[in-house]
Amino acid sequence: MVQDYGQLQQGAYFDQLQHNEVVLSRAYNQSNDCIVIVDNNEIFSTPFPYKRYCQKQNEWMRQHKRVYRFIEGDIELERFLNDHFVEEEAEYQLGRTFNREGVIADPTPLEYRFEECFAEAYGEEALKFIKREYAFITEEGRTAYVDYALFKKDGTWIAIEENGVMYHHPNIIGKAKYRQILKKQNSVIAANGIVFRWDTESLANREKIVDELKEFIGDINDYLIQYAMVSQRGFVLHEHQTDYLNDLSVDRSEGKGSALVVLPTGTGKTTIALEDMKRLADSKGKLNALVLAPTLDLTRQWEREAKHYQNKVGKIEVVTYASAARQYYKDAPGKYHYVVVDEAHHGVAPVLKKAIQHYQPDFMLGLTATDKRLDARKLESVFGSYEEKLDLRQAIEKGLLCQIRAFRLESNIDLSEVRFNGKDYVSADLERRIRVSSRNELIVDVLHKYFYTKLPGKSGLIFCVSVAHAKEMARLLKARGFGAESVDGKDYHRQQKIEKYMKQEIQFLCTCSLLSEGWDAPHTSVIVMARPTLSKVLYTQQLGRGTRLAEGKEALYVIDVVDQYGSFGQVSNRPWSVHGLFGLEDYQVFGNLFMRTGDASEELVLLETTHESLVKLQPFELFTMQKVYEDYLSVEMLARELFVSTGTVNSWLIKGEIKADVTIPMGRSSIKLFRPAQVVEIRQLKGLSEHTEETLVDDFWAFIDERTYTYSYKMYFMLSLLENVDSTGDADIQGLMERYRVYYLERHEKGLMVDRENCPYGNMAYIMDDKVLIKSILSNPFEKFERKRFMYYAKDLKKISFHHRIWDALTQGDGLERLRSRMLEDLKNYYEPLGGL
Repeated sequence: MVQDYGQLQQGAYFDQLQHNEVVLSRAYNQSNDCIVIVDNNEIFSTPFPYKRYCQKQNEWMRQHKRVYRFIEGDIELERFLNDHFVEEEAEYQLGRTFNREGVIADPTPLEYRFEECFAEAYGEEALKFIKREYAFITEEGRTAYVDYALFKKDGTWIAIEENGVMYHHPNIIGKAKYRQILKKQNSVIAANGIVFRWDTESLANREKIVDELKEFIGDINDYLIQYAMVSQRGFVLHEHQTDYLNDLSVDRSEGKGSALVVLPTGTGKTTIALEDMKRLADSKGKLNALVLAPTLDLTRQWEREAKHYQNKVGKIEVVTYASAARQYYKDAPGKYHYVVVDEAHHGVAPVLKKAIQHYQPDFMLGLTATDKRLDARKLESVFGSYEEKLDLRQAIEKGLLCQIRAFRLESNIDLSEVRFNGKDYVSADLERRIRVSSRNELIVDVLHKYFYTKLPGKSGLIFCVSVAHAKEMARLLKARGFGAESVDGKDYHRQQKIEKYMKQEIQFLCTCSLLSEGWDAPHTSVIVMARPTLSKVLYTQQLGRGTRLAEGKEALYVIDVVDQYGSFGQVSNRPWSVHGLFGLEDYQVFGNLFMRTGDASEELVLLETTHESLVKLQPFELFTMQKVYEDYLSVEMLARELFVSTGTVNSWLIKGEIKADVTIPMGRSSIKLFRPAQVVEIRQLKGLSEHTEETLVDDFWAFIDERTYTYSYKMYFMLSLLENVDSTGDADIQGLMERYRVYYLERHEKGLMVDRENCPYGNMAYIMDDKVLIKSILSNPFEKFERKRFMYYAKDLKKISFHHRIWDALTQGDGLERLRSRMLEDLKNYYEPLGGL
């Protein structure tokens, strides 16, 4: 094993990250399963694409079990090489920490984009496997966060970071801040994890991100479910009692599951806890107990005392807060019968709080000798609660989120012809159909009837289809006497309007976004779904803006605008509704959706809806295509499984070579779905090999080596791409097209035959039309590369990109030159009978 930097340098590096001629980072083998990336100081003085940094690191993380990263010459590198990098029992650094988990509950637009990609890769139900804003302990014992975490059943985990360039690029943030990023990353590695990073621009390349997620994460069934809600356990605070042991026994007999005891310093708190363990063991048998303490000195004291009780109690484990925070998720919640938290006033710290709430022992005891004023409410929120694996419906039924009352507002607007873009309704079509005064006035009428005269104190959000739609809704609400504003991403006064809403100075906000920035409005009691969506992710996140509990809040009132849609048998192409989301067939105007005891109903009396009759909804109103066919594959998913493009699959469908198992009309188009078994059947039918990410580079070179050309397109396309591609493997489509055009213009100018007969490029007007030429390039030859997943086209970015594996292979050694030389050689041979180059 390498033990110092000099020794590390003596070993040959096996890979590097460079920009132009500047070497930024080098990768060294440190041991069989561990590599070390060393960033040269040039990384801070060289402007380079941060996207390439993320790509390269993701490649290293994918290929190796452990990947540590350090700055050249830093003490952390020397500590690591001398095996002093991480103390397994590091002491937790106590201090004030902003709890991102507790405050940032809703996704930002960037997170929403990532979650949409994740849902496309694995299905919307797979979102239960990811944990947003996950807190963990660094090797220094400090609290840190990652954007997302996934935990494998084998005890390893994956951290996912979405990185803005301004806050993460070494050249921009400097050495000190970059060092902190590396400390956090290395702490994940030390805790048996790996880190994948994507920059903000890359996340806009949806197809590419979806492929990379599937490659990096693998089989989603290897992971643990992460959605959880906090349930309550009985809690009592003992501050001034003298007979603590009897009091604790009484607490348990009364069903209390936890207690916090305040003891003066030096009064034997360790003995009281151990004696109480013994009492519980006397009645229940041998226990499995856990003691959490903040420092190594305290753990040693506990271990000395616990030795005398092992035979009486059972097994007693003693660990530091830091160790518990790194390991708790690997334990079953019920692993321990008795848990002690020493110096328990620190339990409100984010990471320790998560560990405490993870465990569900028969009894949990907190001990503190602090002379500080205790915040009993905060401590009860920690010790008096625990996490349960609950989905949204279960959380509502258990009273952890508020009751929902729904109103189905039916309009006569016909949306059956609205087009579908493969993910959701086409926004332009929706806007044309929905922005009609009659529909908007219907919504305002309902709000005025129930939330202006009867429940005027209720405030809420109206989700609209566009900025213009949001402004129209706000104008109509103001005209009827409501305090209302529209907000959008370009609104200069956006934050002031949101703050006014938070303070309940305005009643309604109209928006076409998720309203994420600084969002903390549990008082939100009304949600109007004025924007139809086929995305379960989007609908659920919009709904989540109002499900939090708040003082004086009886329920969340959801108004689903129900327009007219086509249907397919008993399956509708209609959007999600709250009844469809939960599969509820009974509907009553603002009736409680869930049967719960103890719910207040004063507002229902004021709304005067209790007399409304119960209606049975038609099956097609409940069973959306996503529910009935959740295991089926879309055209996009089928193409990904077959390693071909969506255009190829659509071509096979048009020619009748394959058939969809289900076709659901959607406007002038339709949604086609396939049984999973069709993957094997189509592969056999079309004679397709089973391609994987591992064969991709070989497949690419095999495709290049075919050397069969109907026209010259592929060769000139590849040369144009190589001349325009940047260091990340991306090329702007406009620049590529202009270079592509020049190749053919040069032949025109020289009086040479442009290409074989019937090639449209012989027509000068054709190649001078930008739109026509770009369309031509994308259909042929680009589509041939896309269908094999060698390249992607990000329409929003107007960029063509290589698959990360292919680009990595091309930039190693002479790959780019080999490809360029092959194209030039093939061009020479191709044009020889046409008058030469």
